[in-house]
Amino acid sequence: MTPTSAVTTKENAGQDQASNASTAIDEQKTNLGGAPVVPSLSAHPLLSPRARGLKIRIMRFTPSWFSVTMGTGIVNTLLFDLPWDETHAAFRAIGAAFLLLDIVLWVTFAFLTVARYILYPRFFVAMVTHETHSLFLGTIPMGLVTIASGIARTGTEYGIAHSLNIGIVLWWIANVMSVATAFGVPWVMFTKQKHATETLTAAWLLPVVPTITQGAVGSSLCRLLWEDNRLDYAFTIWIISYIMTGIGTLLAMGLLVLYLQRLVLHRLPPREVIISTFLPLGPCGQAGFALIELGRDAIDILPQIARMYPDREGLQQLTLVGAPLLGAGLLTALVLWGLGVWWAFNAFASVGIDLFKRRIAFNMGFWGLTFPLGSMTLATFSLARLFDSGFFTVLSAIMTFAVTCFLQRGNAPGSTVTLIDPNLDARWIFVFIPTLFGACRGTLFSAPCLTTLPSEMLEKYAARRPPPAGSSKV
Repeated sequence: MTPTSAVTTKENAGQDQASNASTAIDEQKTNLGGAPVVPSLSAHPLLSPRARGLKIRIMRFTPSWFSVTMGTGIVNTLLFDLPWDETHAAFRAIGAAFLLLDIVLWVTFAFLTVARYILYPRFFVAMVTHETHSLFLGTIPMGLVTIASGIARTGTEYGIAHSLNIGIVLWWIANVMSVATAFGVPWVMFTKQKHATETLTAAWLLPVVPTITQGAVGSSLCRLLWEDNRLDYAFTIWIISYIMTGIGTLLAMGLLVLYLQRLVLHRLPPREVIISTFLPLGPCGQAGFALIELGRDAIDILPQIARMYPDREGLQQLTLVGAPLLGAGLLTALVLWGLGVWWAFNAFASVGIDLFKRRIAFNMGFWGLTFPLGSMTLATFSLARLFDSGFFTVLSAIMTFAVTCFLQRGNAPGSTVTLIDPNLDARWIFVFIPTLFGACRGTLFSAPCLTTLPSEMLEKYAARRPPPAGSSKV
C-alpha cells in the first residue's frame, strides 16, 4: 500500500506541475491577438506588447490598420447623404475634410505595408497563412473604395476637373483587390489554415464584404456617369456592380448562418473580440443600399441604352427591366434592413452585458463599430429617399451623428471604454483618439502572425537593430 501511495502522490505532483506550467504559458498572452509567447521570447522586440521605433512598427504593421480608413471614409459618405439641402454646405465641407484625412491615412498605411513586405517577404507568408490577420486583407480595398467614392462625389460637388475619372480608376483598382480577397483568402482558409467552430468570429465576413461595397459605390458612380451623359460606361459599371454585389451578399449570408450557429453552440465571443458582433451589420446595410441604388439606376439608364441602340433586340427588352429590378431591390433591402436591426440588437446587448460585467480594454477591434453602423445608415438613407419617409429620414440623420460622434471615457489604449456614463466627453468616432495615442506609444502594433516564424529568424531580425532603451538583448 505504501509504494502505491507514493507513486500516486508523485503522479499527482507531476500533474500539478504540468498544470502550473500550462497556466503560466497561458498567462503570458499579450496584445498580439492572444497568441502565447514562450518565456524566452516574451521580451523580444518583435513580440513585446509595445513596439519601439519606426522599424519595429513597420515590422509589426498589419492589414488591420486599414479598418481605420474604412471608418473614416464612411463618415464622408454619410455627411454627403444628409437629407436636408440647407445643411449640405456645412456638412459637406466637414465631409471633404474627412476625405482628405482618409486619403492621407490610406496612402501612409499603404506605404508602410509595401515597405514591410519588401523588406521582410517572409512576413507576408506568415500573415496570409495566419487564421485571423489574413481576414483583414479585405479592409484594404474597402478603405480604397471609400476614397474612390469620396473623390468622385466631392469633386463633382465642388466642380473639380477629372475627379469622376479619378474615382472610377480607383474603383477599378479596388475592384481587382476585392476579387483577389474574396477568392484568395477563402481558398487559403480551405487549404492552409485550421479553423474550428468555437473560434469563428464575424471577422470571417471581412474578405467577402468588399465586393458588396464595390457594388454600392458602383451604383453611385453609375448615377454620376448618367448625369454626365456617359451611358455606355455607366451601363458597364452597372452590370459589374450587380455581379459584385451578388458574390458578396450570398457568401456573407452563408457565413452569417455559420456565425449564428457558433453563437448558439459556443455562446458569445471572448471579451477581446466582442466588438466584432457589430460586423454582421455591414453586409446587411451595404447590400440593401446597393440593391436599391442599382435599381434606381436601372430605371434611368436602361431605357436610354435601348434608345441608343435600336437595332439590338436584346437591349430593347431591357426597357421593361428597370421597374422590376427596383421593386426586387426594395423588397430585398427591407428584408436585409430588418435582419440588420436584429444583428444590431444582439451586438448592443452583447457589448452592453460585457461592459456591465467588466471593462473592455481598447484595441483595434473597436473600429468594427463604425463601418457596419455606417452601412446600415446608408441603407436607411436609401429607404428614406425611396419612400419619402419622415421616419427613415430622421432615423438616418440620427444614425449619421451616432456614427460620427460617439462618446468615450479615456483616451489612451488600455483605458476602459463604456457606452453609458455620466462623465462622458464627446468625440468624433470615439476610437480615433485612442488609436492615435496607441500609434504614438506603439501599443497597437500587434502582429500575432510573427509568432509562427522560427525563433532563429526573429533573433536575426532583432540583431539588425539596437535593443530598446532600458532592456537587455534577447
